[in-house]
Amino acid sequence: MNLTITYYTLFFVLFFSSCQSNSPQEKTGMPITYKITGSIEPEGHGTVYLQDHENPMQQFQRAEVNQGNFILEGELAIDAFYDLIIKSDSASEQSFRYMYPLYVEGGVDYAVTVKQNGDSYDVDVKTNSLTTNELIAFNKNKEKQVRDLDKKLTEIRNEIGDLNAKLMTITRGQESIYNQTIDRLETLSKQSADIRRKKDDKQLYADYVLNSNQKASFLIPYSFKYIDVNKENYERYEEILATLDPTIQKHPLVKAAIAKVEEVKDYYGNMPAFPEITPRNLQGDSLKFDQLKDKKMIIVAVWSSKGKNSKMDLPVLVKKEAELNKLGVEIVYLTDDEDYERWRSSNQAIGLGSNSYLLNVTDRDFIKNSYNIALTPRYLWVDPKSRAIIELAGEDPTLPDFIQKVKNKL
Repeated sequence: MNLTITYYTLFFVLFFSSCQSNSPQEKTGMPITYKITGSIEPEGHGTVYLQDHENPMQQFQRAEVNQGNFILEGELAIDAFYDLIIKSDSASEQSFRYMYPLYVEGGVDYAVTVKQNGDSYDVDVKTNSLTTNELIAFNKNKEKQVRDLDKKLTEIRNEIGDLNAKLMTITRGQESIYNQTIDRLETLSKQSADIRRKKDDKQLYADYVLNSNQKASFLIPYSFKYIDVNKENYERYEEILATLDPTIQKHPLVKAAIAKVEEVKDYYGNMPAFPEITPRNLQGDSLKFDQLKDKKMIIVAVWSSKGKNSKMDLPVLVKKEAELNKLGVEIVYLTDDEDYERWRSSNQAIGLGSNSYLLNVTDRDFIKNSYNIALTPRYLWVDPKSRAIIELAGEDPTLPDFIQKVKNKL
């Protein structure tokens, strides 16, 4: 009887231990040992090593490439993104240098093959590293996207050139053709700007993070080094990071991404409402926020008569003021000038009217420090009822989409 109990006890202990050993282990950024094997065709001699992905000056263990083969192994302080460098000796008949990004981690196999393909070389990596495979797929997709977008940009540039040439041939009486051509040029300009935005690394990494279903890949937290976290998206990014696989939650890469989102969250969470200040305009009248509560939005334009950009941008905003008023948007101009006469002169030259006010020192410092205003002009979009900041850096009024961006916020 006792023998039977002992047998079953031993069985359950071994079974439980087996389950534990097969369960995924937490990755917390501890030191690792690694091994990378590789081959080069045609055969060559040289050196292979890893370097820090962010700091090329920081290089690690080296190994020789003999008769086209190499084995690179060693220890690293942490599993992370590194660049694998394979380069020929100075005395080699055929010069080569390859750089390939990898996520190097312990307990993972890496087999790298470099093959000549005409005048170039193809690099192939076989690995069971989830993050490295995600990185490879991301880079291939990125290259394809950039090629496709560059093709569209070329088509747009060619069409813009044709339209500009067409404008030179339009004569009096062809106003409709002229207007159609101008409208098309404006459309192409917007399309070009949108394509350039999509080509930006920030956007490519953001698209990956927002659309990836792979919750155990370190490429997601790593992408936060590049993407912009702001008032509109921090809640979505917070949700994405919270749903990452538990095995990677304690890794420094994840902690850094969470810290970046938390910083933005805390910033907006602790941001004070716009103060109910009472600066005076040229007529000596005070700003009264309680008289603006029936508006849909207030645009607070912080400007300076000393700034060239203010003098260029504000006249454009003044021209759009009537259209904004029809939408229920009120503009309040606040200057940080210390020179009253300069403010008065600039105010009249631009034509700002009675909604232009001169800040005192206390209010000026509070607004600049609370809303991180280092450069002017700056456009704060404010809720009239609560005076909460809707947009910390509102759209530039000189941009074509300004009115549409305002409508989207209403």
